[in-house]
Amino acid sequence: MGKMKKWLRGLLAITLILVLVGCNSEGSSGNEGNDNQGEEGELSGEVTLWTGSLSGDPFDSYFEEIEKAFEELHPNVDVIIEDIPFNEMEQKVLTSLTGDDVPDVVNLNPHFMANIASQGGLLELTDLVSEETKNSFVEGAYEAGIIDGELYALPWYLTTTVTWYNGEHFEAAGITEIPTTLEGIYETAKAVTEATGKPSFYQVINDGNTVIEKMVTVANGEPIVKDGVAVFNENPDILEYFTIMQKMYQEGLMPQENADGAFSTGQELYMAENVSFLESGVTFLGPIESGAPGVFEVSKAGPPLAGEQAPMNVAVMNFAIPSKTDNPEAAVAFMEFLANAENQLEFAKVAGTVLPSTKASLEDEYFTNPGDSPKALGMMEAAKSLERSKVLLPPIESNAELRETTKNVFVENLQGRLTPQEALDKLAELWNKAMSEAGDKVTF
Repeated sequence: MGKMKKWLRGLLAITLILVLVGCNSEGSSGNEGNDNQGEEGELSGEVTLWTGSLSGDPFDSYFEEIEKAFEELHPNVDVIIEDIPFNEMEQKVLTSLTGDDVPDVVNLNPHFMANIASQGGLLELTDLVSEETKNSFVEGAYEAGIIDGELYALPWYLTTTVTWYNGEHFEAAGITEIPTTLEGIYETAKAVTEATGKPSFYQVINDGNTVIEKMVTVANGEPIVKDGVAVFNENPDILEYFTIMQKMYQEGLMPQENADGAFSTGQELYMAENVSFLESGVTFLGPIESGAPGVFEVSKAGPPLAGEQAPMNVAVMNFAIPSKTDNPEAAVAFMEFLANAENQLEFAKVAGTVLPSTKASLEDEYFTNPGDSPKALGMMEAAKSLERSKVLLPPIESNAELRETTKNVFVENLQGRLTPQEALDKLAELWNKAMSEAGDKVTF
């Protein structure tokens, strides 16, 4: 294609996208006179994006379209997209910063972001991103990119919590509403177990993160840590949570396998109809749809097992820009383009089990009127939960130790090796030691 024809095509693309999407990348990045800007401030040069574990179909086709659309919008920019295994992403970004081969936009999570930013590895974005862009996101997801009042990342796709339950089991037990209190969870589990003759509730533990998140939810706005000192052992609601969990486990309302607590274990038990309800994200139903279609068909989604105002956790994937980027203006423009409402909505549709972080995307019928399949209802419930969702466990140095000790002590509590109060006191002591050694003076 000739140079003039390519320029005209780019100009047309700019006009169309400004009208339809309201995406003014030049206005938001605008440092005129930069070496990577051509005539009249037009962006130029290369922009490399690292995505995390998003290779293969359907993602390859999505990113090919993204690359094409941005290059049409900015004809002098060459977009390069590389996929990196997500568990290698943090180290690869840090390693790249010691050399000259640095990506321009990277796909991180808040924990990776905070660690890289603490080492001076990320570009501070507060004055580089437009106010329109900043205001386009769900509040809790946007705040996940802020450290000490400075913006280091924009949110991309999200997951949050819904309740999955076997509708036939609930109907057999005469349960018509999702419980919203701890005592309600117990009474529901007891009724369902009596109707099915099997354990009914499963508490996902994973590496301890979901238990910490549940503790914050149960505290309902009261801090569980103040200035780096654990106070959850003095919270009567968290004591009730540990008490109810131990009681349910001891009475057989929870399966013995819950001492493992893995997400995959919960899926297997639910698929085999050996548990009837639990909290998880929309991804929970994936293997159940293909491996146990009968269970999938009777599965239903409901709001989280908590009060309507209780905070819920949101898992955030975001975009950040390494501080050694050679092309910051184009990097910011491309990051905003990736995260705009139109592109986020399309990505959510392609992925099928995640939520966008822009408010406009969530207003689309894909989320407000998705149909009546189990997965569709789960997406709708998850979208509703975003209104009260945020990252409940901040990215702190002692994070890994807090998770590990929480998992271990929670299992000791389940198995009755400690009383609930003894478990909380032991956990508080371990948390205080870990936070003190790490210098974490946080409140959450």
